[in-house]
Amino acid sequence: SHSFESKATLKATAMDISKVKLLRWNRIQINLAISSPARVWIPFSLSFVSLFFSLFFSLAIPTAGQDNGLQVLGQIKSLGGTIRNTPQGLEIGFHLRGRETANQALPFVAQLKNLTWLNLRRTNVSNNQLIHLKNLNSLRWLHLEQTKISDAGIQHLADLPNLEYLNLYSTRVTDQSIEHLAKLPKLKKLYVWQSQMTKQGIEKLRRKRPKLQVIVGIDLNQLTSKFPSVKAKPIPTRKLAFIPIDNRGDAPGRSENGINCQVWFKNETRSQVKVYWISYGAGDLKHYFTLKPGEVRQQNSYSRNAWLITDEKETVLGYFVAKEDDASAIIPP
Repeated sequence: SHSFESKATLKATAMDISKVKLLRWNRIQINLAISSPARVWIPFSLSFVSLFFSLFFSLAIPTAGQDNGLQVLGQIKSLGGTIRNTPQGLEIGFHLRGRETANQALPFVAQLKNLTWLNLRRTNVSNNQLIHLKNLNSLRWLHLEQTKISDAGIQHLADLPNLEYLNLYSTRVTDQSIEHLAKLPKLKKLYVWQSQMTKQGIEKLRRKRPKLQVIVGIDLNQLTSKFPSVKAKPIPTRKLAFIPIDNRGDAPGRSENGINCQVWFKNETRSQVKVYWISYGAGDLKHYFTLKPGEVRQQNSYSRNAWLITDEKETVLGYFVAKEDDASAIIPP
């Protein structure tokens, strides 16, 4: 049905890709390697042939690198890793059964040069396996909290050029890691609460990196029987979007993991409301607290965590999804 002055015929067969034969100027036969031995004849205008070849090889036939990348992702998933592709790059976390196999997965993780976010929280990751992360130049967020990581592991992270967030909560890291941590050029937020770093060591790090936000939490050993009055932090002006819905099915199926943050929930309705966290995995609802009218409550969260709001009779009102930055979550009247 197509009429062209010059025609090219693309003949696809399972032969070596190097066998490309020019039969004559106005009629071309090209042998390409594809998965099926079936022959396919397609007419083309000669002016479109080069464009077609470019698209065909980049999209239709996986390159060796693409094929290897798919194999790497498959290995990570088989070891319990969860993978999320975002405009910023790949995000990988290990939850549930993946916590016992994360150590085995790190050699495969090391091959993902566009990895930006890695969650190894509460996994079996070891010091010597962190060497696999040293060349991940795109890595920006790294969760190592509640692991057995010590100073021997931190030295492998000292040259990560784009790391912005590092969580070392409840690890074995000591003051010996200060020099390595100070070398991270883009580090903005560091959690060392319940690590083995001393107050003197933390002050030393702050002097070296005055713009670095070091979160140390509360030292329970230094609390007195009488608590001093502390001025409450103001509610952030940044607000999370409240998405009104009337049934659970319209809310996110489960929470996704992300960066540690704080959310201030405020009830502006005239009745009590209940705040539920939508869990990871199965997406179970876990009741966290109930807010009276006008009440405000600060809650620890992670970006991409979903929070469901209901009234006292469990009627669904809406939900919030936490972001990377601290924010307020206003429940409207």
